[in-house]
Amino acid sequence: MREKLIILGLSVLGMALLFLFFYLIRPKKKFPYERRELLTSNEFPFYQILYPLCEKHGWMLLVKMRLADILTVVPGEKDYMAYFNKIKAKHTDFVLCDPDTLEVLAGVELDDPSHERPERIERDEFVDQVYAAAGIPLLHVWMPITEKELEKELLALIPSLTGQDTETLAEDQTEASEVGAEAHEPVIAKAEPAVLKDRPEIIITGLVSDLKK
Repeated sequence: MREKLIILGLSVLGMALLFLFFYLIRPKKKFPYERRELLTSNEFPFYQILYPLCEKHGWMLLVKMRLADILTVVPGEKDYMAYFNKIKAKHTDFVLCDPDTLEVLAGVELDDPSHERPERIERDEFVDQVYAAAGIPLLHVWMPITEKELEKELLALIPSLTGQDTETLAEDQTEASEVGAEAHEPVIAKAEPAVLKDRPEIIITGLVSDLKK
């Protein structure tokens, strides 16, 4: 009897040691994640142009915002989940907001040759329609673009919060509003891709020296 108890005790001890080895002592598997750059090599130079303009005009700049974080499906829509699934995995490159209320003023999409692929064209058309339905302006931009050119494009869509609009910019805003009224939907502006030799060098001013990649 005593021998049986000893054997039983050794068995229990062995199982306990195995438990300690497999669940407590052995190295735990690390999650396979690592840090990545928030902006691509094409997006960061554009950010360096856009950021000073946001500082100048008092806009808050957000990057890589999901559509589902700035838009929502109309309450009561019977196909709610179907429409939500269409926007939950898509994002906008840059979003400009009112710093006091966080109201979304406009979205900015930085396009490149990849946007000429059929699947990207379809995706862009869908995003354009979603923004239009929500009543939010969306600007498509191609690099290279100067700070002055970008400022003109943005002020044609967004009223300046500084009250320093020039007469020319005011006329641009009026023209954009008239176009939107005729179409009965927000203006989806698209800055056409430019030939590099026909454009000046990219101008980076303002607080760029304070930016860290």
